[in-house]
Amino acid sequence: MAPIQFGVIMIPFQLTDVAGPLDVLSSSSGPYLRGMGNLDLAEHGIDIEFHYIGEGMDPVIHSAGFKSQPTTTLSACPKLDYLLIGGPEPNYLKTIPPAIASFVCERADEVKTVFTTCTGGIFASVLGLLDGLNATTNHEVMPLARELAPNVKWTTEKNWVVDGKFWTAGGACVGMDMMAHWVIENYGREVAEAGFAALAYEPRDVDGKQVALTRHVSK
Repeated sequence: MAPIQFGVIMIPFQLTDVAGPLDVLSSSSGPYLRGMGNLDLAEHGIDIEFHYIGEGMDPVIHSAGFKSQPTTTLSACPKLDYLLIGGPEPNYLKTIPPAIASFVCERADEVKTVFTTCTGGIFASVLGLLDGLNATTNHEVMPLARELAPNVKWTTEKNWVVDGKFWTAGGACVGMDMMAHWVIENYGREVAEAGFAALAYEPRDVDGKQVALTRHVSK
């Protein structure tokens, strides 16, 4: 099978919104597991290629002044299977560049799943992608979400929400938990837990409770 084509839209998101979920995916990938000596599991790991998609090729400034470099542009980006939207500051949500907005709307139709973390859920909602759907965002900015996107069925009852192809997570670290559960569902516990062990990470469930791991439990 061809590698998963996984896109990240390069906007000024909070670093953990994107770095956490990507590290969960990367640590559960075949090459990473092989490099960690998990040869039997490596053949069952994720086969994935990441695309960091910018309006241009200029570096993007994220939280804490961190700069990152796109690997492709909106016009050159290949066909995607998945798209991740990290959360920018609230002011950005009111001034999303038209080219980025058009790209995300177009690719949201194309991909199997759109993941959002933190205010990335509001980003998707102001583009109309979540109208009529159940969704969440950073629970601390829920009043803003309801103001900007009143047609979304916003909730704070769960740490993340799945409705159709949209997986929306609350605050930054919850995005990591959400992606961990996606890996478990799609690649099994052994692969997922080997990846978690490499990160010394134990995910929480959708209600915020620690997940009981079978192979790699901290002592």
